[in-house]
Amino acid sequence: MGKVDVENGNGKHDLTAVATLEDRLEPTPEEMLPAVRLEATTPKSDRLAEIVKLLLQELGMDIENQHFRETPERVARFYREFTRGLCVKPETILKTFRSEARELVAVSAIDFFSLCPHHLLVYGGKIHFGYIPNGQIVGISKIPRLVHAMAARPIVQEELVSSIADAFMSVVKPAGCIVKAIGKHDCIGVRGVQCPAVAMTTVTKRGIFEQERIYSEEFDRAITEGQRCVR
Repeated sequence: MGKVDVENGNGKHDLTAVATLEDRLEPTPEEMLPAVRLEATTPKSDRLAEIVKLLLQELGMDIENQHFRETPERVARFYREFTRGLCVKPETILKTFRSEARELVAVSAIDFFSLCPHHLLVYGGKIHFGYIPNGQIVGISKIPRLVHAMAARPIVQEELVSSIADAFMSVVKPAGCIVKAIGKHDCIGVRGVQCPAVAMTTVTKRGIFEQERIYSEEFDRAITEGQRCVR
């Protein structure tokens, strides 16, 4: 690739190679694994770090300053960590067991963090999950694992809860499930309207939770009690 000169308010920089972005930043197939593994998504030669370096130069930062020397690599690792869920396969996470249980299972206060696709800023909070088994149950640890995997990518909160519910329904096939997310978003907390106290709640229902209000009410009571649990 040739060199491209770009002049801006911070001076003229010689932007080489990555400036034209002729190649995509997607990991190659051999770097993608079914489970979420950060180390598997980091290529040996990280062009993303070079792009971050260019970003810092464009902003007028002294990349030789002690505080910026390793920043490109750190930022590259950060964004790869927050996009590792793009190659997740829910069926590798949700291990099922046969069961005759038919009562509500609720898992409350699952911490989550994700990326807002509009500004690539972090948002996060708590997710509450519930389902009614229909011949199968899952190990309790698999539900937080699914939440973390589905959240580790740029996705709006409205679609995050839906993607978690759809993944669970497709693999476990319960009578129904419900997902409630309560999140705070840096994109409105530190920029724009600058309202850090604002919280956003999104709820999605599938199956019996859509059909019978009593199950949603039982779920709300269960997560309230769950948050009071002290061990």
